[in-house]
Amino acid sequence: MLVVMTIMMIITTVLLFKQSRFDSSTVLRSLAYGVALSVRQAQVYGTSVVGTSTTQVACGSGSYNVATGNCYASAYGLYFSAANPTSYVIFADLNNDGQWSANETVKTFSLSTGYTISDFCAKESATGINDCWVGGRAPGLLGASASLTIMFKRPNPDACFATNLKTTTCSSGGSPFYSSAYIQLESNGDTANAKSVSVTVPGEVSVCATTGC
Repeated sequence: MLVVMTIMMIITTVLLFKQSRFDSSTVLRSLAYGVALSVRQAQVYGTSVVGTSTTQVACGSGSYNVATGNCYASAYGLYFSAANPTSYVIFADLNNDGQWSANETVKTFSLSTGYTISDFCAKESATGINDCWVGGRAPGLLGASASLTIMFKRPNPDACFATNLKTTTCSSGGSPFYSSAYIQLESNGDTANAKSVSVTVPGEVSVCATTGC
């Protein structure tokens, strides 16, 4: 009887562990596709005429409609920060500086409890070097104050990228400093189970299990 009970306990423990890993992997995959859809949302906003409710002063370089109180920014983007690895924002670039500011936030997306943005990188066009932040494992080239911006500026559907080391205004013409970027998500403490969302200059978005897809 004791032998049978021991075998049953071992089998139950293994099954519960596998179920937990399966559930975690499913949620992680869902979160990765959520980030990918957010990139598409920023692209649609950036290439179409979407108004953001704000003041005329805050509208800066955008086109302001007094009747509706909306500012029509020329660019929209996603902002990821080492300071907030469990959330990211979609923003309207009201002042056209190619960077996120607190008053430009359109929506904040929060990851499920127990999941985090473990690292993000932008690949330099000229050298192929990845400028990275790699979470708590090491500061990476971008350092502790790392940030990554993925932006789309009307009427161009292509993506442009910025980090805390290299900013951009998504100006037309010329070669972009970065050719692609990726964001990696993982369940806390489970570095082997990760998903990456990769974005390239032409606006291609991919979800895969390896960095950079």
